[in-house]
Amino acid sequence: MSKQRESDQARRFFQRAQAALGAEAYRRTLRRVERTNPADFLRDPLRWALEWHQDIETARKQSRRLGQSYYRLERAIWLDETINHDSSFGQPTTKADLWNELYEAGGSNQRLNPGTTTIPTKNTNPWADYTDDKSLGKATAAVHFKAERRVRKAEREALGKQELTLESLDELDDLLDSIGTNLAGEAQSIVEDGGRDVIGEGVDNDPGALAYMRVTDGNACYFCVMLASRGAVYRSKSTAGHSEIRKFHPNCGCSAVPIFSRKYDYPQETKDAVALWKEHWNGSMKDWRKTIEALNKKNR
Repeated sequence: MSKQRESDQARRFFQRAQAALGAEAYRRTLRRVERTNPADFLRDPLRWALEWHQDIETARKQSRRLGQSYYRLERAIWLDETINHDSSFGQPTTKADLWNELYEAGGSNQRLNPGTTTIPTKNTNPWADYTDDKSLGKATAAVHFKAERRVRKAEREALGKQELTLESLDELDDLLDSIGTNLAGEAQSIVEDGGRDVIGEGVDNDPGALAYMRVTDGNACYFCVMLASRGAVYRSKSTAGHSEIRKFHPNCGCSAVPIFSRKYDYPQETKDAVALWKEHWNGSMKDWRKTIEALNKKNR
């Protein structure tokens, strides 16, 4: 099997597994909001946010482990060597071991038979010690701005109609549905950022990595197609950790891909994004947005 073909298989598995983790976080958040009494929520919104964060943090850590496994395998495919990782993992020494590590991290029962060709492992770990500060901050901010403020506004409106309570507002069901959808999108983003952040950290800190690339899910918004059209963003002091290409919005289906060789052939999704940009960009972001939205609507 060629390196490119094996790399494509690894990327597609990573994308599917990431999407599954994000989708489960989305569903769990919708269920949590459905079970929430608005009055109880307003009594202690911070507690609600902390419990919600705890509920999705396990999936975020799994996404991070998945990203590390994918990164280590991609590195082995292209450079014939891999790197160290979190000590809670095993110590794979063959390509089959690396594939099995990825399968396990992605929740698959698929396994390869043990290989015989060993893969050297560099004593380098590009990933900082994990903390949940970023995800916790994002979760509490989302609850404050996308839930608490909106419910408090509804409560004030209910009080203004003296015969109504918050629970009896006609618009309450629609409000909770909207809040559930918004927070579910945030949950999906928080979870999948676990794996996406790992790729960025690896490219920034691993001398063997050349570049970072954003790959869409084939039905991306205008902003994501624009960023994906840039292709491989090669590492430099000006791009490391700060590139706009690493911004992901709620409900974003994009993946992060590490590049280890200039022989890497772009996925079709990236080639399509590059072609769209060349054909349709005219200097107007408004026109670009209309074009991508029209194409997405046509392809549904």
